[in-house]
Amino acid sequence: MPTLYVVATPIGNLGDMSPRAIETLKTVSLIAAEDTRVTQKLLSVFDIHTPLTSCHEHNERHKATQIVERMLAENIDVAVTTDAGTPCISDPGSVLAHAAIEAGIPVLAVPGPTAMASALSVSGMEISEFTFYGFLPRQKNELRQKLLEMARHSKIAVIHESPHRVIDLMTVLAETLPGTFVSASCDLTKKFEQTTRGLAGDVLDALQNNPKADKGEYCIALRWDESEIPAQEQPKSELS
Repeated sequence: MPTLYVVATPIGNLGDMSPRAIETLKTVSLIAAEDTRVTQKLLSVFDIHTPLTSCHEHNERHKATQIVERMLAENIDVAVTTDAGTPCISDPGSVLAHAAIEAGIPVLAVPGPTAMASALSVSGMEISEFTFYGFLPRQKNELRQKLLEMARHSKIAVIHESPHRVIDLMTVLAETLPGTFVSASCDLTKKFEQTTRGLAGDVLDALQNNPKADKGEYCIALRWDESEIPAQEQPKSELS
């Protein structure tokens, strides 16, 4: 019976590549990669010569069917990887995993690096529960409403943000929920990894005064100040 392996790869530091991940990528017959160029560089470092096929957000629904059909026809194992971190979580892979499950193919995790857990672990927050939201809306009004919704429904939130939009995010957050404690991690596990912690306005000031703030991806943990979360507006009832 073929097997699909969901393989986590380093988010920055190649030393985080696990022996099991290396062995899995060596022994499967095919690797479904988010970007074959990125994954090929990783494979070269670890002397892995397994064939690659692309499987990204723009072609995954079509490719998932093809890959599953090939797995069944040829009885081959396949690994799915993304450019960095764990597939299927705010990244491609979930469509392929679902298709494999529907076809009765076992889907196994080869765990490893993930920005979400790494950012939480260095936040200094006491974490018993959290909610992951991925990337937030870009438009200011939509972003403000999303932040308020998140604050009403989660104790701690974790998000991803582009280096080109992180200051815009912090500006809206500081205006909307200024009491929010922020732990903003950039370039996790890389040489110049940095985590900035403090209230939203303080983190905004730090980013605005950092000439390199627009370099590297961010993973951000947010802990709300419950006293400043407004109650959700109730829809007005129509007069009969």
